[in-house]
Amino acid sequence: MDRDQHFELLRESAAQVKGLQEQLQSIRDQEAELQAQRVTKLEELKKAREVRFQRMTAAIEDRVPKAQVARELGMDRTNLYKLLEGKDVE
Repeated sequence: MDRDQHFELLRESAAQVKGLQEQLQSIRDQEAELQAQRVTKLEELKKAREVRFQRMTAAIEDRVPKAQVARELGMDRTNLYKLLEGKDVE
């Protein structure tokens, strides 16, 4: 094998490594974007749960039966009672 063949193989290896590094960086960028979306959605979920709790307690204070409140929320009554006791159910 002469020098030019060695250089060609070396350039091929360098190009392959560079391509893989670029692909990995692209994946890292996508992961960072997804993580940011995840954090945002978790914050939205927390706020939505707070609103749900406020509406749930308001309905109960207005004497709506707890079983009916649970049914309308799509949850078991036991989970409703746990929420009212301050235990995290989700």
